[in-house]
Amino acid sequence: MSETILCKVCGKRRARRRCPAVHGDICTICCGTEREVSLSCPLECEFLQEAHRREKPVLVNEKDLSDPDVPVTEEFLHDHEELLLFCMVSLVHAALRTASATDADALEALGALIKTYRTAESGLLYETRPVNTIAASVQRALAESLADYQKIRMERESLHFRNAEILAVLVFLRRMGQQNQNGRPRGRMYLDLLEQMTPATSSDEGAPSIIL
Repeated sequence: MSETILCKVCGKRRARRRCPAVHGDICTICCGTEREVSLSCPLECEFLQEAHRREKPVLVNEKDLSDPDVPVTEEFLHDHEELLLFCMVSLVHAALRTASATDADALEALGALIKTYRTAESGLLYETRPVNTIAASVQRALAESLADYQKIRMERESLHFRNAEILAVLVFLRRMGQQNQNGRPRGRMYLDLLEQMTPATSSDEGAPSIIL
C-alpha cells in the first residue's frame, strides 16, 4: 500500500495536487482557500489560471473609478493603440520582475505615475513615489520604460506623445485594474489578464521590445 502524502500546508488532509507556490503537494481545500491569500501563486499555475477564469471580479462603483475627470473614449484608445499596448506590456514586465508584486502594487504604481503626469500637465515637474517599496519599484520601472519609449520615438520619428495622452492611457489601465481584481491579499488576477492580452514580455533587464 502506497504511503499517504499529507498536504504541505495544513498537514492534515491528503494532498491532491502539485503546488508550485510551496514546491510540494497540497489538498484541494488549502489550494482554494489559501490561493493568493497566504500563498504567492505563480501565474503559470494551471489551478490559478482556472480560478481566474471562473472568479468574478470584486464589484467597483463607477464613481470610485480612477480619476473620473479624465475622459477616455473608445476612439482615443483606438487612435493610441500603440501607446496602450506599450504601457500594458511595460506594466506586466515591471510587475512580474518585481518580487511579490500584486495587483494592488500595480494599481498603486499606476496611481503614483498618474499623479506625476497630472502635475506635469499643470506645468510643474514633480515625481510622485509610492511609500510601498514594491509599488515604488514597479512605478520606477514603468516610468523608465515610458521615458525610453518617448526618446526612441523622437529619434526615429521626431514625434512624442503629449503628457495628456499618456495620462489618459494610464488612467484607463488603472480603471481596468480596479474592475479586474479578485480581492485576495496576494491577488494577481489583473496582471494575469494583462499577460494574456499582450505579447510575451522580454526576459532582459531593459524595457519590453516593441517594434515601433
